[in-house]
Amino acid sequence: MTLLFVVFFLQTVNAQETFLRKYQSPDYKQIYSIIETDDNSLIFCGIIKTNAGNYDRKGTISKISFVGNTIYTKDYDFEVGNSGFTELINLPSTTGSYLLLGSEDSVGGNKSYNSVFIHSIDNELNIIERRNYGIWPDSVNSPWDFEIVGDTTAYILSSFRTPNSTLFYNYSVIRAHLINGEFEYLVADDTINKAASSLIIDEISELVKVNYFDFSPTYPQNPVAKISYDLANLEVVMPYSEFSPQSKMAAKNDSTYLLSGTLYDIQTSQRDLGIAEYNLQDSLLRQIQLPGGADSVTYPGAGKKNFLVTSDYIWVMGWYNITQYLPCSPCPTYVVLNKLNFDLELIEQIFYGGDGVYYPRDIIETSDYHIVVAGEFFDNLAIPFNCHFDPFVLKVNSEGLIVNTQNNELPLAQEAILFPNPGSYYLQVKLAVQHKAATLQLFDFNGRLIHTEEIIADMQRINTSTLPAGIYPYRIYAKDRVIGSGKWVKE
Repeated sequence: MTLLFVVFFLQTVNAQETFLRKYQSPDYKQIYSIIETDDNSLIFCGIIKTNAGNYDRKGTISKISFVGNTIYTKDYDFEVGNSGFTELINLPSTTGSYLLLGSEDSVGGNKSYNSVFIHSIDNELNIIERRNYGIWPDSVNSPWDFEIVGDTTAYILSSFRTPNSTLFYNYSVIRAHLINGEFEYLVADDTINKAASSLIIDEISELVKVNYFDFSPTYPQNPVAKISYDLANLEVVMPYSEFSPQSKMAAKNDSTYLLSGTLYDIQTSQRDLGIAEYNLQDSLLRQIQLPGGADSVTYPGAGKKNFLVTSDYIWVMGWYNITQYLPCSPCPTYVVLNKLNFDLELIEQIFYGGDGVYYPRDIIETSDYHIVVAGEFFDNLAIPFNCHFDPFVLKVNSEGLIVNTQNNELPLAQEAILFPNPGSYYLQVKLAVQHKAATLQLFDFNGRLIHTEEIIADMQRINTSTLPAGIYPYRIYAKDRVIGSGKWVKE
């Protein structure tokens, strides 16, 4: 009896560790990065917009437990100015402290400055060591991404702009010494607008590789700058791809790296997520296109990272059903987890969300092989309408699933989704790649089955013009199980 109880207890605890949680706050928050702590909790960081529509902001950090409960939240506005936190790193050589990337700048008073920092925080989210790199009174350096080399040196990628420049966008790389506080920096040439995207470290060649968005007329372009460790040498290469000029980069292993971007069909204006792999000499090894569909757009996520390479799979996080590019879109979006093998063959797709607008920003793996996605959420059906974002955290198991035995209201994996939602004259059913056929059932609000449709394509449109306005629960079946469910709203 004792053994059975222990087994049941362990199964229940494991099930509770997976969740999709939203962290409602009176503040407008954007979340950029998440890490696991030494005590198996999670910390995420970002900004609070203190004046919606303006640049005024302050940094925010929150710590949650392994089951998603809030433990601490702290906000930092520092002196007379703005602050923002953009990335966290958990160094394996330290215990109980974590590196926090951000910046602060003045908005008033008798001084003007901008400074990039890498502070250390502890498990209670206190700043225990401050490291500021540079005081730029006549420019703005906004850090976006960083990597650590040898536990002592950080390479920071940031957006850079000076008032005297003809450019609106440029990027810089700061080589920051964590021990003595010294730094060097490189600013890219100022002849073409460029937006920082991501960076990786090529330890074999001792290079910092920077992927950025090139605003020049040539299209498409996804340049990679290869910068020596001492920042003295810079070479720009153009790895071949068919992506639109908006990509993200990640190391796959010691000898290859990955780019993700949007594959654009000029005939249909359809945009689908694409993945390409390159060797260290920047030669294309393979490129694939992930299935999308009409009336929807798939992007590589709204943040800085959308790749996660584990011992079993390559996970590519996508941002699905972006029908409009406004921050507060009227249409809900999905976080899609694409499961690939190491030959970049798509095995499975799993969707989460659909009950609002999700902006996925970061993806990590925990020490117990869970996968965690963090970002922010906006309720597109809120009455009265209010463009307000709150953090969300999605934690799934090693196969990408929420395993739940305690609360049937928690969302399980969606392997088929329905949109637009709200809709009017039609709806569309999108099947994940692992399903070739399914059955849609629509119900009225009293639970009566009012429509059944066989789905025989990965994307199928269904005429709903004769249905009155209202809310329609739906279920999508395949292989004798439910692969998608929810409520569809007809306007």
